Amino acid sequence: MMDYFDEIHVRLEKYKKVHKKHPRAAIIKMLLWNGAFLLKVPKPDKAQKKNDDEQETKQIVLNPKKVNVGFLIRGGMGDYLVQANYIYKFRRKYQDELLNIDVFTRRSYNTAKLIFDSAQYPVIDGLYEEEGNKDSFRNYDLFIDLSRYPDVKRRQLGRIAEAMPELLDYVFLMEKFRAENEKFYKYAGSSDGQSAMLCILEGRKRINQPDIYGYFGMTEEYELPLETKNDEEYLKEVGIGDRPFITIHRGCDTNYTKDSVKLWPMPYYRILVRLLKEKYPDLLVVQIGVSVDRCPEIEGADINLVGKTTLEQVMVLLKHATVHIDGEGGMVHLRHALKGGKSVVVFGPTSAEFFGYSENENIVGEGCNTWCEWTFRNWQERCMRDKDKAPCMYSVVPEMVLERVGKVLEEV
Repeated sequence: MMDYFDEIHVRLEKYKKVHKKHPRAAIIKMLLWNGAFLLKVPKPDKAQKKNDDEQETKQIVLNPKKVNVGFLIRGGMGDYLVQANYIYKFRRKYQDELLNIDVFTRRSYNTAKLIFDSAQYPVIDGLYEEEGNKDSFRNYDLFIDLSRYPDVKRRQLGRIAEAMPELLDYVFLMEKFRAENEKFYKYAGSSDGQSAMLCILEGRKRINQPDIYGYFGMTEEYELPLETKNDEEYLKEVGIGDRPFITIHRGCDTNYTKDSVKLWPMPYYRILVRLLKEKYPDLLVVQIGVSVDRCPEIEGADINLVGKTTLEQVMVLLKHATVHIDGEGGMVHLRHALKGGKSVVVFGPTSAEFFGYSENENIVGEGCNTWCEWTFRNWQERCMRDKDKAPCMYSVVPEMVLERVGKVLEEV
């Protein structure tokens, strides 16, 4: 059903523009489209339904001889990478044969699976979807809802004190942090901008935000070691081989459209590609992205791999690209995690101080004097200052990006 949610979001954006002054027309069209969609959704066959039922009723059996810790993770790919790195540090802190760690995903199970499967050695003991497994959360000795900060949902203090007393101190620290910063938990999401500001004041970034009080000593470095597979074969398969190449990406989270305020203008991408080809004719420009709907084709790219790659293959591309060009988002986090090299990143409504990595060329325009993430509910859908052309993004012209790309290439 994810196709439904993606499509309905696109249609809503379209009708908001086309029927701005006639909302009733939009309502009628949406009703008709939903009815048609309902009729065309295929019914699962009996075998599939049986498998689904078995998945829903599958019980997670915990080892009573171990301290069982569960984590619920959520968000986009960038969030999953941050959370996986935190769980890795958690495991390293409490290296004990009695520790069992299970992770539950709110969505994008396959993304989480690839991240943990790509680790050089096991970090977790089990990975499950949240749906159908919520009842099992109460069986864990410690269960943590991990979003921006760790939130203790259940703890068996007696059991933890008996089997792993060193973990008890951290449980109390997590509860103390929540008591001191209740609004970040009670208004999760809408308070993300404020929590980002707190991190900036503390000299921290998104990558180590979950490390409350600096307990695990997390830094900007991505410490969970990730591996890629069949790199040489894949690069040869897509026509890159051993030639130097640049990856370029324009896209964002599935909850938002291809017109998100976070995205650098498409006309600027086209100009940039032309400038790159003129100045660096020996460099291949490779466009990557999840789908054509979310990542429209950028004219002039030598190789267009949008919608043609698995995430595992994207990892290979990001790891070996000479430069990666993007807006703030999951691909930049993934390249950083892979230690693939520098990215040139255009920032707008989100903070370069908070989301940016020091090895990258982080570009902030002069159109706005501050970032505005979560200052209002629909911050990704429209700009408060100019609904058509967000000054933060439009003030970063292609020549500025070209200059930063040149700077990176000189250092390679």
